[in-house]
Amino acid sequence: MNEKELNELERARIFTNINGEQIESLMDCVHGEIKTYDKNSYIFSAGEQITKIGVVMEGQIQVENIDYWGNAAIINLISPGEIFGESYASPDAEPLPNDILALTKCKVLFMDMHSILTTCQRSCSFHNQLIQNLYMIATKRNRYMNRKISHMSKRTTREKLLAYLSDEAQRQDSKHFTIPFDRQQLADYLSVERSAMSAELSRMQRDGLISYHKNEFTLR
Repeated sequence: MNEKELNELERARIFTNINGEQIESLMDCVHGEIKTYDKNSYIFSAGEQITKIGVVMEGQIQVENIDYWGNAAIINLISPGEIFGESYASPDAEPLPNDILALTKCKVLFMDMHSILTTCQRSCSFHNQLIQNLYMIATKRNRYMNRKISHMSKRTTREKLLAYLSDEAQRQDSKHFTIPFDRQQLADYLSVERSAMSAELSRMQRDGLISYHKNEFTLR
């Protein structure tokens, strides 16, 4: 692992309070392996039984669900420094319910979940720190999914949009904020039809509730 890769990993939340030298030492314990993916290639497919979690080092990854008729719903977008697969990377877990694909060219570090949770004979303090970091990330991810369920549970497209935009304004502590989705991604995230959502955004702007340009929003 070169210095650039170590610097990328040091910025990842799962390696909080773990330095580059310690990360290198951990790679043997957790069977670390770095892989690269081309844009629009699949990292994992729905139905797979996985045993490793991924840490995004470069690029962006999308977790999506495709129904029987081919309709896509975005579950999550994963950026550099974030992890994926942690909920399903164990022998007793269900098969992966969603596709995970590279939105851009990506570099990913994979680590064996069983090896992460089973400390080695050296009982390194930084291995224990890795486990604590994983727990904190999992609890934060759980809160994110609860917010998403709250947004999607609203009855109308306007209510879904207002719930999501209100949460983003509070999360970013500003009435002016940028969302991580383009129009199609936002429609997929909220499970609404794109043209109907775009029309509703225009009505909300006309009604004086919001103003926006591309993915930049202001709440009135």
